[in-house]
Amino acid sequence: MYHCPVSRAIQIRVSESVVRTIHVEDGVQSPLEMLPVLATDRMAELLAAELEKLGFKREGDVARRTEPDGIEIAIDLRAATVTVKLAEDARLAESVELQSRVAVGAEAGGKEQLRDAAISELEQRVERKTEALRREVTAQLERKLGDLKAELDGAIGRATVSALTERAGQLGQIESVVTEGDGNVTIKVKL
Repeated sequence: MYHCPVSRAIQIRVSESVVRTIHVEDGVQSPLEMLPVLATDRMAELLAAELEKLGFKREGDVARRTEPDGIEIAIDLRAATVTVKLAEDARLAESVELQSRVAVGAEAGGKEQLRDAAISELEQRVERKTEALRREVTAQLERKLGDLKAELDGAIGRATVSALTERAGQLGQIESVVTEGDGNVTIKVKL
């Protein structure tokens, strides 16, 4: 009678966990459309004055405001650009437990392979969650830029009217300035 050697198998289990704080930061920049009615410096001054009325603080050639949701808005007055930035931190805690059957005597190698697989799984999970947070931050910034557009368009419009009025004053004596409901402005000048 022939006996086949029976290999015995044992079950091994490996648990790994990771706790990380991830930091995601993103920014979106967009040009502001300003008519060059006056010199760049003067247009920047007029825009800065309008932005200060909206809660922006001027720091040299940049007007800044931080929103309650943490979004930072920076307007470069000379370059006529708006940048919105947001940074988010998230604490991730992930754990994984893997098990496998290995032959007796192969426990050490089996545990090492299982541990490598567990660490790889954890890294992939952290990477997926980091990417999801990054997409969320970018979407939030794009929404903010869209919401901010109307507010900035109003400030630019008022700065442009001020610039046109100032320019008209350079041509002669201003008799009247009439702003219509549709945003049109009529300036009468006596030459």
